[in-house]
Amino acid sequence: MYCSSCGSMINDDQPVCANCGAPVVKPASQPAVQVQQPQPVLQSQAVPVPFKPAATSPAPAKKSKGAAIAGFVLGIFTMSLAWVLFFNILCAITGLAGSVFSILGLARKNGGLKAMAVIGLIANIIGMVYAFLTWASMWSNDIYEFLEPIANLIY
Repeated sequence: MYCSSCGSMINDDQPVCANCGAPVVKPASQPAVQVQQPQPVLQSQAVPVPFKPAATSPAPAKKSKGAAIAGFVLGIFTMSLAWVLFFNILCAITGLAGSVFSILGLARKNGGLKAMAVIGLIANIIGMVYAFLTWASMWSNDIYEFLEPIANLIY
């Protein structure tokens, strides 16, 4: 027990504190607290606990794969029909649109579809060039006459 006046340790049987001389006041006896053991819960007595999900972070934005697929499909269309004389203007337009879609597909970093976007871009460029050369050859008597000024610029 401790002295209520000075706080030094005193025996329970001492009437006064040996340190400060203050009379020892014995605290009233407190009833003992009885700890009750938990009873086992039977399966039939189980009370369901309401489910409260933990705080979740917002779902990540879905990656759009449409641009890469559209660029690839337009690239295949452009390359396959660029040699047909009456489709070459259409192929030049679809090649331009397909190139834009392929570039958008590359910019969005769609994981596995990045290769598809690259192939689509290459196919669109080749198809547009081929469509332009086919269209130009239609209006020129000889393709050599058409390409001669370009060859002179390069060489």
